[in-house]
Formats: sequence, structure tokens, C-alpha cells
Amino acid sequence: MPILTNKICVPELGLEIDLDINATIIHKGSSFENYNARAFYINVIKENLKDYYADELNSRKVINACITLYHLADWYIPNDKNKRNELKSKIPFNEVLESIANGTKHCNKGKKYHTGKKEGSYTYTKLIVDDGTNTYDLIDILKEIEKFWDAELKISKVIS
Repeated sequence: MPILTNKICVPELGLEIDLDINATIIHKGSSFENYNARAFYINVIKENLKDYYADELNSRKVINACITLYHLADWYIPNDKNKRNELKSKIPFNEVLESIANGTKHCNKGKKYHTGKKEGSYTYTKLIVDDGTNTYDLIDILKEIEKFWDAELKISKVIS
């Protein structure tokens, strides 16, 4: 059988077969190949966190990390609001994360936690979260939340 580019010709049968096969795969309820909470966490959230940790004054990177990290609970327990709320009560600093994620998406100036930058003579510049009484380093909050999800999803640290 002679082969022409992406076709197979069978002249004795009068056939020309096109080898270009197309398929469409749809994952309902998910985004692309992230078909469950673990895949979403590894493929999207961990990458967003890694980007932020490497460039910790970049507000775009931290906003992406916070929004995706906050919504992981929705992926983890999608159909039971009571169980999801119970889980959210166990996530460290979840209210901070919610304030950043939803405050950013909806430009909520009345949120409980506010973000900013701390600069000073004896400290390097860092992103912070403040509730009017306490000030937290944002990177420490995200590392604590990441540690929670690593344990919950049984993600072991990969040594590179």
C-alpha cells in the first residue's frame, strides 16, 4: 500500500483512507485535564504557589494562588455544603483566604482582612494580611494552608 502524507491509498479497491483521527474529550464539571481535587491541586494550585514563592512580592501571582487555593474545598467536596463547611472550619486561615479570594474577585472593601506590603529599615518588603488587630505574613499563611492540603490529599514532598 502506498502511503501519501496522512492518507493510505488502496488503488485495487479504489480506497483512500485519511489517517487524521480527531477526538474530543469533555470533562463535565472540571477544567481541562483537572478532573478532580487532587489533579486541580497538583496541576494548578501547587504551580501557582510555586510561582508566588519564587516571586513573593508579585500581587498577580499571589492573587491567582489565593483564588485557586480557596476554591479547592469546592472541588474536594462538591455536592455537600454542610460537609464542605465543616472542612473549611478545619483549614487554617481559611477566613483570610476567603477574604483575599472573594475580596479580589468582587472588590469588597468591607472585608475583614486587608492586604498590603510591609517595608522597613530592618525588614525586607513582604506582603501582609491585617485584621485590624493582628498582622500576618501572607507567605506564612499560604504555606500553612498548603501544608494542610498536602496532608488532606496525601501529597508527599518530592525532593528535586
